[in-house]
Amino acid sequence: MSTRRAVVDALDRIAFSAELLDDPRARTWTAAAWAVRNSSGDLRELLDSGELAKVRGIGKSTLKAVTQALDGQKPDALVDLEARVPEGLFGIRKVKGLGPKKVKRLWQELAVTSLGELEYACRENRLVDLSGFGTKTQDSVLAEIDRLRSTAGALRRDQARAILEPIEHALWVADAVAQVAVVGDWARGEELVRELAVLVETSDPDAAREQLERARPRDVEVALHVADAASFAAVRVWLTSSAGHAAALAARAEARGWRFDPEGLFDADGAAIGCEEEDDVYRALGLVPTALERRQDGVPLVLEGRARPALVRREDLRGALHNHTVASDGNATLEEMREAAAARGLEYLGISEHSPSAFYARGLEKERLFEQLTTIDALNVEPGGCTLLTGIESDIREQGELDYPDEVLAELDVVVASVHKRHPQDAAAMTRRMVAAASHPFTDVVGHPTGRLLLGRAPSEYDVEAFLDACRDHGVAVELNANPHRLDLNEHHLKLAKERGVLVSIAADAHAVRELDHLDYGVTIARRAGLTAEDVLNARTLEELRRWIAERRA
Repeated sequence: MSTRRAVVDALDRIAFSAELLDDPRARTWTAAAWAVRNSSGDLRELLDSGELAKVRGIGKSTLKAVTQALDGQKPDALVDLEARVPEGLFGIRKVKGLGPKKVKRLWQELAVTSLGELEYACRENRLVDLSGFGTKTQDSVLAEIDRLRSTAGALRRDQARAILEPIEHALWVADAVAQVAVVGDWARGEELVRELAVLVETSDPDAAREQLERARPRDVEVALHVADAASFAAVRVWLTSSAGHAAALAARAEARGWRFDPEGLFDADGAAIGCEEEDDVYRALGLVPTALERRQDGVPLVLEGRARPALVRREDLRGALHNHTVASDGNATLEEMREAAAARGLEYLGISEHSPSAFYARGLEKERLFEQLTTIDALNVEPGGCTLLTGIESDIREQGELDYPDEVLAELDVVVASVHKRHPQDAAAMTRRMVAAASHPFTDVVGHPTGRLLLGRAPSEYDVEAFLDACRDHGVAVELNANPHRLDLNEHHLKLAKERGVLVSIAADAHAVRELDHLDYGVTIARRAGLTAEDVLNARTLEELRRWIAERRA
């Protein structure tokens, strides 16, 4: 967990507890959490320099809490409030749709203090007549409880990365360790990581285990696998393969009189077949190497001599089309985002602030939008190595209309259309809404199409295939939102898009400079879906992109 994330979580927890207890400072703590979440720069430096104290929403008590959280301590304010709130209420808080007021009502009126008690209350229909709830809410609460249980123990890719990187580094510098590789769900590119695992070549397994134990968080399990030099590559292939892929390779080895299992690849006499690289394992079995992200059930093995499509790579991306600045809810300026994009080798960067309907994100009214267009035009005249593209993330309204009239949208280089407000619509109505948005003449890309948040919010229910058909018919691209909280579209939907010839825009959805690196997560998911550079809109040069937009709008 990042330092900023730990501080924000502590402040959120304080605010939640305060609201449950009718503490008058609840709003103060909520404002502090928001201020820290959206502050720019290193949090420790902001605190030590006194700059954090100048931020609106940060007071004396919140500064103390931030300091304690940064020092790895539980803030005194949180200790005091938590002592009066049942721990299980923090678990109930994770149920989508249950804010502090509803959680408080469940606690005080139904004596519900845990997810188990909440589920039982729903099964007994006790929420039906509770003020502010009803049958529909009760049904959605039960569905959310099921979802939470199905993802229990899972980590987003960014969460897993934050744990694994220090462990990998600690093992690399260990004297007895010759090779290190992260394996399992993370290496294979799974969107949710359920098991953390590392493979090492070492002459001293106990010393390697000791290094790992020092580096891992106390409440996180990390499996340590050990292999010798001769079998390291083969074991790594085994440990990065799904059960189905490993079984297919084992069958291939068995047909040759060999053995392939968690210990490595062995010939008929039981001798290890030396493989320096993972690709050598496949070649020894007469196969074209399978990329890490494609070692999944259902992905066929390819016999040597046949071609396997080249999957998209991070270096294939020429730009990114969905990004925000301080003009809406980002925390970097146009100049800072442009400089960061150039440093990452991007030829162009699309700026797509929120539109007026997203008032909570400081969506741009027409006047502010045109001011930004003028600024972008001026910046593009200056040398910088990266062209800024004008655009907007236009809200898709209830019936599929876009924010702004057509004459405004026509002035923009790229229009990303996204749903942010979830109206109470059934699947049929949501399908009509998404199809209408894809049919709009100025929609170039549909952003985060299912609206899901991994471990946070289920995707919208609608006919995704009908939506993709509309994108194909109208020449609209779909987004693979690479924010690790989203990864939307998922790999299944991306395969459906590829089948239809619908282009995919791998978008960082960056609200800060560092978030441009989200593109890496997106490329991983795109590779799992089998996408090549030809399938990806922003793998095109700026000239090719402009031509595509002009042709589809014409």
